[in-house]
Amino acid sequence: MQPGVALNAVVCASPNQVSARVGDEVAILDLDMSVYYGLDPVAARIFELLQTPTPLDDVLATVLAEFEVDAPTARADLLAFVDDLIDRKLAVVQAGNAP
Repeated sequence: MQPGVALNAVVCASPNQVSARVGDEVAILDLDMSVYYGLDPVAARIFELLQTPTPLDDVLATVLAEFEVDAPTARADLLAFVDDLIDRKLAVVQAGNAP
């Protein structure tokens, strides 16, 4: 099993997708696979932050400041979500992925 992305990684949304805000959610179209994805408000905010290369620890700080969630849950959910984005080729790691 491949290790997941680390909090020190700099991640950015990949160029093979387009996204649009729909209310407080985001819809993403994977241009390679022609598949749509819908994101809830928290995931939408994370994806919005990843539109430019951003360290995941900065994303975590923003999530903790803007949403009512404890740090361990926010960290685990963020890393799982970003791993999923990377697996689906909707985001790419730009730098610093040491565990």
